[in-house]
Amino acid sequence: MSKKNDRKSKGKAAKGKATKESLYLARVYVALKPTVNDPEGNTIASALGSLGFEGVESVRSGRYFQVRVHAAGKEAAIKQVDAMSARLLANPVIESYEFEIAKA
Repeated sequence: MSKKNDRKSKGKAAKGKATKESLYLARVYVALKPTVNDPEGNTIASALGSLGFEGVESVRSGRYFQVRVHAAGKEAAIKQVDAMSARLLANPVIESYEFEIAKA
């Protein structure tokens, strides 16, 4: 088989695989662990008090990510997003994370 035909067959296999996968949207929430000091949250809480929002007891800051992933199923998407979160999106030493996944 020539290289040209070999490339075509690989392209067809890749296209076939993509049709079996679904697109999922993960919403990932990352926040500092409760035992970690949150100076940004403290500053926001103070600013809210200065603006007249007297009922605010405390604020914890965090980050929010939307990640769209192709996966063979929901369980596979969960495994991917969990690995992404643990390895890059959150620092597991000082942060915790949680996520929800739905078909996009």
